[in-house]
Amino acid sequence: MSDLSAQQVKQRFGVSIPIKAMPVQLSEQEERNVSTVLKYMRTAYSYELNSGKDSVLEFCAPNNTFSAPSTFPTAHTVDEYAGSHAKVLQSLNDLHIIQFDVVIAKEDFISLRYTAEGTHTGEPHGGIQPNGQHAQWTAQGSFIMEGGKIKHWWKDWDKMRMWKGLGWVKPTDAEFL
Repeated sequence: MSDLSAQQVKQRFGVSIPIKAMPVQLSEQEERNVSTVLKYMRTAYSYELNSGKDSVLEFCAPNNTFSAPSTFPTAHTVDEYAGSHAKVLQSLNDLHIIQFDVVIAKEDFISLRYTAEGTHTGEPHGGIQPNGQHAQWTAQGSFIMEGGKIKHWWKDWDKMRMWKGLGWVKPTDAEFL
């Protein structure tokens, strides 16, 4: 495993987000798949680049699927997730991925964990007015690739840590140990 600076990741994959741990050797197919996933993530997490599901279609295989029932229950495709995430970006217009904590690639399977952050300075979220509160959280995704494009994505994220930091959930709503 090795770590890559933002500059090294940009040179290798076209995305300026550091990777803390990744296998040293990847096949050509794995390099292509990692590049696709990282570019998709950069777009989906960018206020400037994510204008909805059409902004990520180049990264999505036909008939793709997405599964994150506790986080985005109405998104069932990888491109629908980007559309749903574009709405989150309206509230957190500085939302971005700080780093990819780990990226694993094996043939047509990519798994990654990442750390993100954002501040509620945009539009209201769920009836909560912008409050300037900031949060940092982690998330992970497991991707199945087909022909160098995302065929399926399973996503989980530490939503409670994010929501607590942003003031979107109150301590009386949930206990944190």
